[in-house]
Amino acid sequence: MKLMIQATVAHGADVRELRLRHPEGAALPAWPAGAHLKLHLPQSDGYSLIGMPGETQEYRIAVLKDAKSRGGSRQVHEQLAAGQTLEVEGPFNSFPLKLDAGRIVLVAGGIGITPLHAMAHELNAQGRDFELHYLARSEDRLVLLDELRALPHAQIHLHLGAAPPDLAALLGPYRPGQTLHACGPVPLLNALREHGAAQGWPAAALHFESFGARVDAQDRPLRVHLAQSGISLDVPLGTSILDALIQADQFVAFDCKRGECGQCWTPVVEGEPVHRDVCLTPAQRAGGLCTCVGWARSAELTLDL
Repeated sequence: MKLMIQATVAHGADVRELRLRHPEGAALPAWPAGAHLKLHLPQSDGYSLIGMPGETQEYRIAVLKDAKSRGGSRQVHEQLAAGQTLEVEGPFNSFPLKLDAGRIVLVAGGIGITPLHAMAHELNAQGRDFELHYLARSEDRLVLLDELRALPHAQIHLHLGAAPPDLAALLGPYRPGQTLHACGPVPLLNALREHGAAQGWPAAALHFESFGARVDAQDRPLRVHLAQSGISLDVPLGTSILDALIQADQFVAFDCKRGECGQCWTPVVEGEPVHRDVCLTPAQRAGGLCTCVGWARSAELTLDL
């Protein structure tokens, strides 16, 4: 569908909010907490909806300007303006709010606050008390904080600085009915998973959404060999292995493209994979990788495709 940019709002130097409406004022599809839109910029990039879930007059998204992005965030910051129209898909929801009767913990790392912003509004509307732990390198990187502080059922804890907080203490021992929802960089999510498991948190109580594929400073361009088809692909930095496979007309099942669902898991025949997903078990990682976010320490990687 086509939506018009009603307004743009700056949140500090690096985050820009877009407020989107139907060009003719029609109602928009209702959406649940955790949902996202896909904007064609011209690539299909997903951005979490913020604000009160169910809002049908206006969609809000907040986008971090990322120098390592494939272009979507730069276009939002440098080229889009009020009055323009965008091609939009969704809303979609691969990160639903799943609640039980006990303690509710939300953990946001940086711009990972966006899906949790909507969850916080939903929980507040339900009258559910909850903890929100917001991690950022400095105070000027905290966005949407005033809106969150206005929610009476929110217990907000700010964790500033490069060093992570004591995640074991943050989680505490598992008690029946507790749930965790977290969004942020993959290392933060993996650490939460490890500390949770060590304190008895079952996998069903831990819910994660990541930022998707990121380029690490140690990454190098990768040559990928497909053992079954005999094809070799040169994958540059900034392009995922999955996208390179799609561009080469090689079939791979996929869904989220953020390392959360495991649909694009592919067996590795040779090479040293780097895992950046938040969904695979140790056994799955031992035999393959998620091509949407995975990379390799070795210069070459052979997949069973």
